[in-house]
Amino acid sequence: MIQRLMEKLIDGEWVGPATAIGNDYKVLELRGVIQVKVSLKDSNMYNMKLLKKDVGELALKVINDGDISTEALISIPSASITNYIAPEQNRTYERKSQNSQTGKNIAELLDVLRSGK
Repeated sequence: MIQRLMEKLIDGEWVGPATAIGNDYKVLELRGVIQVKVSLKDSNMYNMKLLKKDVGELALKVINDGDISTEALISIPSASITNYIAPEQNRTYERKSQNSQTGKNIAELLDVLRSGK
């Protein structure tokens, strides 16, 4: 399932809708790696599209192989891509380490980016 999802993203297709897309990928959205938009079917769900194909290809390699070669890391300075953590686990960690004001600021910024207002 994850293989097909990543292939769709790498091919430039939109994936979703899912509620988690609006919560799990905020950093990637802020850094311009993905684009997120509210689903037309349900305003509590989101769709996403990968904007940086090379990032998706590296992520798929990590998921499939558990690691990527040092040659691939040369093209991403200071990256440490050596394992995969499921979004559910990562979300729990991020919520524990995030103060309420930071969370509010990020949510407001993403609302503006997603709505264009």
